Amino acid sequence: MKKILITGKNSYVGMNLEKWLGNHSDRYSIDSISLRNESWKEKDFSEYDVVSHVAG
Repeated sequence: MKKILITGKNSYVGMNLEKWLGNHSDRYSIDSISLRNESWKEKDFSEYDVVSHVAG
């Protein structure tokens, strides 16, 4: 199972990518975060296989 992090949690692309990948929940584990505040700096990105940056 691939672990995927989507940055741009509330973006159009981010929401639709999460929805589409959710159709394959047996293959992907999905997390999403917003980059609008400084809390992302405390996130450990090393646990993810893929980081998809879709924030505008």
